[in-house]
Order: sequence, then C-alpha cells, then structure tokens
Amino acid sequence: MREIECRASDWLFNAGLVGFVNIVGKENVRMEGQSVFFDADLLDSFEDKYFAYFIEEYEKTLSWYKIVSFKKEMDRYRKDDFASFDEKALEELNNYIANVAKYYLKSASYVSVYPLIDATADPVEWGKNLVKVGALKKKETFDEKRADIIQEVKQVYLKLDQIIAFCNSEKGERYLAAKNVIYTVIKNAWNGVSFLNPQTKEKDTYVDYRGTFIAPAQEYLEIDKINPDYKCSTCNNPIKKEKYNLSFLNQVGFDVAKKSSHVWNFYNDIEICAVCKFIYSCVPAGFTYVHNNGIFINDSVSIDTLHAVNEKIRSAILHDPAQTLTHASPYRALVEAITNQVEDKRHYELADIQVIRYENETYRFNILSKRALNIFRESKNALKALQRCGFKEGNVNVNFYQETVRRLMNNENLFTFIHKAMYLKVTNASNTYYHMGHIGSLLEINTNFLKEIEAMTEISKGRIWHINKCGNEFKKAYPDHKRSGFNYKVLNALKTNNRDAFMDIILNSYSYLGKTVPDFLLESFTSDETFKTVGYAFMVGVNGAIEQEDKDKDGGNDNEK
Repeated sequence: MREIECRASDWLFNAGLVGFVNIVGKENVRMEGQSVFFDADLLDSFEDKYFAYFIEEYEKTLSWYKIVSFKKEMDRYRKDDFASFDEKALEELNNYIANVAKYYLKSASYVSVYPLIDATADPVEWGKNLVKVGALKKKETFDEKRADIIQEVKQVYLKLDQIIAFCNSEKGERYLAAKNVIYTVIKNAWNGVSFLNPQTKEKDTYVDYRGTFIAPAQEYLEIDKINPDYKCSTCNNPIKKEKYNLSFLNQVGFDVAKKSSHVWNFYNDIEICAVCKFIYSCVPAGFTYVHNNGIFINDSVSIDTLHAVNEKIRSAILHDPAQTLTHASPYRALVEAITNQVEDKRHYELADIQVIRYENETYRFNILSKRALNIFRESKNALKALQRCGFKEGNVNVNFYQETVRRLMNNENLFTFIHKAMYLKVTNASNTYYHMGHIGSLLEINTNFLKEIEAMTEISKGRIWHINKCGNEFKKAYPDHKRSGFNYKVLNALKTNNRDAFMDIILNSYSYLGKTVPDFLLESFTSDETFKTVGYAFMVGVNGAIEQEDKDKDGGNDNEK
C-alpha cells in the first residue's frame, strides 16, 4: 500500500486539496503541517465518491431533487384520501407538471443518460403525456367540481409515480443528479475536458471522469519517473515532457497551443503531473457555491486549519437549519466563520487571510486584515440585522449585507452606500426592502470602520443614538409637508460635504421652530468623517422611529457594544 503526499501550494491547488479531503473524508487522510498524506487505494472507485459528495452537499438545489421530492406531497394527500386537497394544492400540482416534470424530463443532459438508467424506458414520452388537471370553466368553482378533479388528480399521480420512481432509482439518482452537479457546481471550476468536453463520446460521466483524471494518476504512481529535467510546476516531481497543463481550469489555464504568448519567451513550462491534475479536478469541492457565487478561504497556516475554516464556511452556507438556500450568502458565512471563536481560539490575530470569491465567472481576491476582522467582530450584531435587507436597482438586486462586507474587505467606507439607501427611502422609491433602523445599522458599522482606521475616534455608539433622538424630536415638531424639501437639501449638503450649507439649513429650521439648536452640531466641525456621521445619524432620526428608549440619554459611553 503506497502513501502519497500532497503539499499545500497556490490558492487553487489548496482548494483542490480541501476538496479532496471533503470527498474522501477527513478520517481517511493524515494531515500534518502543510501536507496531506493518503493511501493510493483511495483512488479506487474515487469517481463514485466524487459525484456522491456533490449530490449530497447540493441535493436540495438540484432539478433532480425538485422532481423526486414531490413524492412527499403526493403521499401526504393520499394518506388522508385527499381530504385536505384544496385549490392551492391543485395549483401546486399543475405548476409541478408544467415547470418541473415536463420541463426537466426533456432536457438534453437528462436525455443523454436515460439509456444508462433503463434502456426500455421513455421518460421524454412520459413528459409529453402529462397535462394539467382540474381546468374550470367560467362560473365553475373548485368545490363544485372537486369530486371530478380528485379523480383526475389520482390518475395523474399514477403517471407521476412512474416518473419519480424512475428518477429516484439508484441509477436514476446516480446519473441524473450527477448531470445536475456537473452544470451547477463542477463547471464553475473547470471545463472543456472529460464529461465537459462537448466532443466526448463517453456517455457515462463516471467512466469519463475516471479515464481523464484517476487512471492517469494511478499510472503515474506506478511507473518510474523519466526525464528528471522536467518537473511538475506545482509539486516539483519529475514528469514526462509536456504531459498535462492547466488549460482546463477556468480563468486560470489557457490553451498552450494557441496562446504561447502567455508564457515567458513563448515557451510553456507550466506543466503538471497527473496527480496534481487529479487534485485540481477537486477544486469545485473545495469551494462552496450558492447562487452561482463561490468562496474559498486560503488560510494556509496548516492543512488542518485550511480545511477547518472552509468546513465552517460550507456548513454555514449549505447546512445551517436557520437559513434557507434562498437567503444563503457566502459573505455571511465568511463573517460568521471567522468571528465565531468562542470554542476555538484561533490564530486570526496573527496573520492576514486570503479570501477568494467566484462571482460572475471571475475570481476576485481580498486580504482580510486584522483590522477588517476587528470591524466584523465589533459589528457582528449590526451585520446580522442586515441579512435580508436590500433594494432593486434596474435589474440588479443589491443586498445590504453583501455590499457592506464587500466594501469593508476593500477598505472602503460606507458613506456613499448610506446616502443612496437613505435617498431611496426618503423619496419613497419602489423595491426597497429596509427601514431607517437598517440604515442606522449601516452607520454603526461605518463608525466602527472609521474608528479602526483612526479616521474618527470621538463619537460613541451611544452618542449616535443621542443624535438619532434629536432628529426624531425634530421630526415631531417639524411640519410634514416641509420634510421632503428639508430631506433633499440636507442630503445634498451631506453628499457634497458642504458643512456651511448643512449648518444654514439646520439653523434656519430650528429657528423656524423656535427651538434651541442641539449641542451635537458642534461636533460636525471636527472632521469630514465626523460631519457625515453626525449628519446621517440626525437624518436617520428625522425619517425613522426611535426603538431603543432605554439607551443612555447622555450619549452613552465609548465601551458600549
């Protein structure tokens, strides 16, 4: 039994190593320092483990699951002899027939593997024979036709039984679910070879994967290395001349035959051994993907640490019972994985962490510094409040949480984002899913950021609440019909950083009310950052409600969290 060692290298190879460990199980490898050790026997039937991992992890996102999971609904209505079957249930059934069963059964990727499941079956024809049930004529009601509708439902259930049994069989899951993960997960990391080669003649994706990645690795391990002058560019082991390269990896590799200008002196020396190519094929198992976005934390102090932090990310995104995949976010998972350190006092204080995000078919890189980690810790509760907040701008959905974390990772303040969010709200723009309290949370996070970079140190969270309350008291006294004009002028002054205009507006408004100008205005002259913080905090109060009446009315203290 031969033991193989793979050492940590660049971020992409490290993602492959983490993916390999995820696929075979941590208990089946030995992790020491920067190396992963495993027996060559693990490569036997690895293709089965490979697809089984993706199917299990991403099961509920797969169209295969959408087909077979409807069985639970059918069983529920059959159990009570359709007593609870109502008009809503009929609508859901017809939606399933049209948008799930008929739609997916005719997809080209499914059709290509039907013979591997059962050569005598014809799921395409089954789909064609499915029709919606329970159509009502004008003036007919569901209750009037209920008995006839139930009979139709029972008949269509029999057809669905056949379809679901076919898809949910051992071979059905093996091949149909595998087709799903190929195009929703695996294709994010690599393309153009094996089952993702449009010209491949092999119908069985498992056989294709073994022939492309596993068999060459096993062959490489069994032969004596030749041409010691040629070395793998990743592991530095001897290889045959020009055997394998990185061209199959998305956004990283290139066609060495057509793009020789990409390498020094037009001579390609970026060759890899079969084992490294095999590890690179595991990259999609190292990243965690949701909604076509992926994330990997290259926290490579040790392989064990590298695996552990990405395991937290994966668990937070794919397996948190408190979150649905609809609202799952790589950014939320990232922040929680690196701030939840109650049970695991890690080394995050000691080193910067490389974060790789896969967005819009492109890799994006950030370094999470000690400063950014501190901001996330200080802002943990405020960030949590923003998870489901956002607005729609044209065809783009902007999520508060994602936009905030992205800006903080890029070392940007949030003032422009705060301004846009506040402007949309005070102008009653459509498709805004937040309130002024959420803008207050943005302001709190931004204040933590400014303090961390030492751009503003004099305002506490309690002081901001005091300014909010001053704005709220102003709102109660100021005429409603004048507030839109007031908002426009103040927000414009804040956006242009015009302190004189801001002061004129505030002084004139308080003079109109016959009230004393609040003392907080004096603070707005200390710096640009303080001016904007004071101004937006006041506007949150002017346009929102104060919900924390138990806060310190004297401005709080600097240690308040």
